[in-house]
Amino acid sequence: MGNTRRALQAAFEVNLRSLAPVRGIITAIPVVVVFAVGLALHNPRAAITMAVGANLVAVVSLVGAPRLPLRLALLDAVALGLSVFFGTLTGAHPWLHTALLVPWCFAAGMAVIYGQTQAVLGSQAIVAYLVLGRFSGSALTALHLGLLVTLGAIVEVAALVVLRLPPTLRYQRAMVATALSNLALYATTPAEESAFGVLSSVDAAQRVLSPLPLFGRSDDRDLRAIVDQARRARLDFTTLAGLRSRLAEIDSTPLTEVHDALSAVADGVAQLALAVRRPGQPTAWQTSSARLSERIDVLHARQNSGDFSSDVETLMTQILAHLEALGGQLRSIGTLVEREALDAHQGAWRLDVRWGGLSPSRLRDNVALLRENLRRDATAFRHAIRLVIAVLVATGLSHWLNLPRGYWVAFAVAVILKPDYSTLLRRGVGRVVGTALGASLAAILVSELHPSYALTTVLVALAAALAYTAWPASFSVAIGLVTSLVLIMLSVSSTNSVGTALDRLIDVVLGAVISAATYLIWPSSPAHDVRQSESALFSALARYVDEVLKYCFALASDAKAISTSSRAAHFRFATAEAAVARLLEEPAATRGDPHVERGLLSSGLRILRATHALRFEADRGTTTTVSPALEELRHTLVTALENLGEVEPLTLTTSPRAAFRVANDDLTHNEATASLSLNLDEIVNAINTASHLIASAP
Repeated sequence: MGNTRRALQAAFEVNLRSLAPVRGIITAIPVVVVFAVGLALHNPRAAITMAVGANLVAVVSLVGAPRLPLRLALLDAVALGLSVFFGTLTGAHPWLHTALLVPWCFAAGMAVIYGQTQAVLGSQAIVAYLVLGRFSGSALTALHLGLLVTLGAIVEVAALVVLRLPPTLRYQRAMVATALSNLALYATTPAEESAFGVLSSVDAAQRVLSPLPLFGRSDDRDLRAIVDQARRARLDFTTLAGLRSRLAEIDSTPLTEVHDALSAVADGVAQLALAVRRPGQPTAWQTSSARLSERIDVLHARQNSGDFSSDVETLMTQILAHLEALGGQLRSIGTLVEREALDAHQGAWRLDVRWGGLSPSRLRDNVALLRENLRRDATAFRHAIRLVIAVLVATGLSHWLNLPRGYWVAFAVAVILKPDYSTLLRRGVGRVVGTALGASLAAILVSELHPSYALTTVLVALAAALAYTAWPASFSVAIGLVTSLVLIMLSVSSTNSVGTALDRLIDVVLGAVISAATYLIWPSSPAHDVRQSESALFSALARYVDEVLKYCFALASDAKAISTSSRAAHFRFATAEAAVARLLEEPAATRGDPHVERGLLSSGLRILRATHALRFEADRGTTTTVSPALEELRHTLVTALENLGEVEPLTLTTSPRAAFRVANDDLTHNEATASLSLNLDEIVNAINTASHLIASAP
């Protein structure tokens, strides 16, 4: 009941700050144009077919924002046309029409392994087959309808390429401001909180500031520099979170001053986020910077007074170094914000016109990924089988009940059924709520206004623009408006608008029930996928630890390799975190052990943060000379992490703790800083904890 209640609450939430009116209007233009052209030619069926094709591509562009690859947009257009062609061609033979649904649904279900956008493409192919391809016809008729829907889709794709107005930086500023706001919120969050949300928002800001979307503009250089500083600050905050957590275990008395210093940084960054979003507005970030300097001086005074034990002093030295670095970053961002140009206008989102991803190596990887997931215990495979069964059940049930527009039941199944329970619940509830509101709105408008072709076009334009504007702000509202859009378009060839709206609502509810029942009867146990994601996390951590220890032991200093492995470890952690969250929201029969899964995530985060600390210490010159014992420790830690990344971990010949004891003597002999030993000890402890948890797992 708790999950259902949260899904209902989410269905009525609207993030007004995420409204995107310019993007909504630009995305709606081709839908309106093809619909108006079809009506002008007195061909309502062509108008609806082309407009639906354009609408489906528009939805894909919104799902794939801010960068939808052109190849996927064109693939969607072709897939829609082929779906309509084969659906129409086989419509006269119900058994063949239904049989062809099987490979269509299975392919759409397996598409989830390649990402959310590809999964939406698969669902849309089923929708086009069921809805637009439901009329039987000759090969010529089928070709005609297929070309019409492809034409509408191509017009939408072309518009996303051609209608790319010279961009200004208001949209880009908003993305940078969001990244800074998230950074400010993360500054004082509990130490156990993940920083991946901040990383994602920083990456999003960096994407919209890339040279291609801005046609090589140079006036975004200050914003790009701000994003670079935010990325560095995020690493400092992440490392400080780990240091704060360890300090709390030894001596929590300095934590108040540390928290005050972080609050000063958070206040300053929040003020600068406001200045980026609204250029010219006065801010008080300098006051926060001065407050931070005062807190750092207080902490230095406490450290110099000798109040701290040796371990606490070691930790405080690192904490102060990161706080001072954050002070520099705060001042740098403040200078950049003040220098940044004030003339800002709304910019338009654009299609990513680069044609990548079709290299032989990428194709081989995709085929290998498909083969890897063609197993009975794979989530994608089970989802594909469920999708086939649920769509066939929906089709058969609608015929048995003689529903007037029964194809919408299978349509609802195709778009509601998801590979995991939590997404299925949220999307299902959101779609039912949105459909109820959207269908009611369309029924009222059409029944009360009895619109002419001209007024219908105006209503379509309003519904499309509002739907695409609301897409990033609320799924339920956007789906409701898309429902209104489709029903208003259908009104040009239907006289019973209220009946159509009611049928749509009933069919969507029935489709949602079938989707939920299919999942609950044969659920996916995400345990295998969770273990895979955790294995990938520890394998990525092994590479990161290896690169950083080479740096610390003066064996190598490859900044690019360190940065790449750091990012890979962060993304693997986020993937594992999301997989565990989905697992814990599953029905009780397939839910994992929360203690084990959360413990493994916690161990991975501890290793990640301690490795960050080692990396930053090495950046400040805190390295040591390698010895056979230190080299053995590096090899043992990397091997232990790689072993944790195996599906069935083996017993190690040398334990990390034993290797650390031997190496610690060399660290003492070489007079290495205490922070190096302390961080290595944290990594060893975390590896031991993870090994114990995996061994105790059922």
